[in-house]
Amino acid sequence: MASTEDAAAPEEFVVRVLDWARAWPDIRAVLRTGSRARRDGTVDAASDHDIELYTTDPDAYAASDEWVAAIGPVLVSVGLEGPWENPARLVLFEDGPKADFQVVPVARLAEMAADGLDDLHERGYEVLLDRDGAAARLPAATGAPRAALPDADEFHDLCAEFWFEVAHLPWCLARGELWVAASRDRTAKELLESMIEWHALTRRGAGHDVWYGGTRMHRWAAPGVWERLPETFGEFTADGLLRGARATADLFAELAAEVAAAHGLPYPGNAERAIRPRLDALPRL
Repeated sequence: MASTEDAAAPEEFVVRVLDWARAWPDIRAVLRTGSRARRDGTVDAASDHDIELYTTDPDAYAASDEWVAAIGPVLVSVGLEGPWENPARLVLFEDGPKADFQVVPVARLAEMAADGLDDLHERGYEVLLDRDGAAARLPAATGAPRAALPDADEFHDLCAEFWFEVAHLPWCLARGELWVAASRDRTAKELLESMIEWHALTRRGAGHDVWYGGTRMHRWAAPGVWERLPETFGEFTADGLLRGARATADLFAELAAEVAAAHGLPYPGNAERAIRPRLDALPRL
C-alpha cells in the first residue's frame, strides 16, 4: 500500500518546522534525534520525526497546542510530560507526518555540553538550528550508550517483583478475571524484558547495545532467547494465559539464574520454588 509520505516528505517536514521555529525568537535551537537523525538505514514511512525545540520559555508551550497547528494541519495532538519534566507533544499531521516534539529549556544544551550526552543523544542527534552556537558545543555521539548491569539490590528487587506478579496470575484466572490477569502478565513481561537485557550483557559484555523498550530485540538478545518468546504469549483465555505465564516464568528463571551466577548476585530462589508450581494448574477457590 502506498505511503502518505513520499521520499522527499521527511525533509519537507523539517523545512516546515524550521520555517516555523525561525519565526519564534524564544526558540534558540532545534535538534532531531531517533532513526531519522541516525540515518542508519532503519527509517521507513512509519518512522516518527523526533524533534527537540530548545526555548527560553518552555512553559509557554505547555497549556495549548495552538503552536503545533502553525506547522501544519493537525489530525491528532496529545500533550505529555517529557523526560526532563518538560512539555512534550505527540502529533499526527493530516498530510501524514508523525512528530514527537520535546520542548526543552535551552539551558539543557549547556548541561549536556558540560556533563556529557544522555543515552538518547548518545545514540545520535542532528542539529537543525543553532542560533547561539550552544548546540555546536555538544560532544559527538558515539552511536550507542553503555548499558549497565544491575547491582545486588536492583537485581533482587526486580526478581522479587516478577515472582510477586506471577503469584497473582492463577488466582485472577480462577476468578475469571482475564483482563486483570493479562495486565499482570504484561507487567511480568516488562520485568522479563529487563532480565533479557541483563542476560545479553552478561553473555556479550557491557559494551553490547541492548537498545531500549525491546527495540530490535531479535538482534541483540542472546542466542535462543528470541525464539522462545512466542510461547510466552498465550491467547486471551484462562488456559492460554496460564500456558504463557508458565513459559514466561521458565524463561525468566533460567536467565536470572545465569545472570546471578555470573555476577554473584542474590536470587530469591525460595520465591521461585514456592510460586512456580502454582502455574501448573488453576487453583480451586
